[in-house]
Amino acid sequence: MIAKKETKHRPTHRQSEFNLDGIVPWGRRLDEYEAFFALSDVPLAARILDVGGGPASFAGEASAQGRHVTAIDPIYAAEGGAIRAQFERTAKAMKAGMTAARYRFNWKFYGSEELVHKRRREALDLFLADYAREGAVRYVPGSLPDLPFADGTFDLALSSHLLFLYGDELNADFHVSALRELMRVAGEVRVFPLLNLDGRPSSHLPVVMQAMRADGFVPELCDVDFEFQIGATKMLRVRKD
Repeated sequence: MIAKKETKHRPTHRQSEFNLDGIVPWGRRLDEYEAFFALSDVPLAARILDVGGGPASFAGEASAQGRHVTAIDPIYAAEGGAIRAQFERTAKAMKAGMTAARYRFNWKFYGSEELVHKRRREALDLFLADYAREGAVRYVPGSLPDLPFADGTFDLALSSHLLFLYGDELNADFHVSALRELMRVAGEVRVFPLLNLDGRPSSHLPVVMQAMRADGFVPELCDVDFEFQIGATKMLRVRKD
């Protein structure tokens, strides 16, 4: 009954629910990456690149388990205190947006809005601790579509909640250039989610898949055992033929 009531009051312009100042720092934890990137088939020895991870604790948590993870994000040019300050500004905007858009999220994985924010703060604290210890080794300042790595440096590149999600900020040409760059530095790329911030399928996805096929790569949409944005149940996987 609650869901039906909320459905009746869905706003017409869903994109206005999240009033974010561009692309914002909002990190996730290892178990979330494992779920929405279906990492169970990735060998422990695989060299992994986390692209645009921001204050995610994935690199630190995965490295503690023996994985080889490098993270890249322009935010890594800043000190830890400045990153925390950016996170706090983001948290306020995210709280308002998530409350307004509550009806279009599946709460099964997280349980509640409060627990989402709790996880984000856990990720931030774990990230900052690892950043202080391993910043010069594990965290590289940089951004798409020009990565400071040699061809084939990594076995797998991951892009979480950046490409496609920020489709209003990053146009189709950027997405194509970004995927080509990711395929230059890695043997495989996985991207999640494939919806915009407004909860609709990204209009850039068909363009990207067509470009990847034209380049001789193999793009495919793969089901994942994770859903937070309702309908975001697939990742894009691109491999070399």
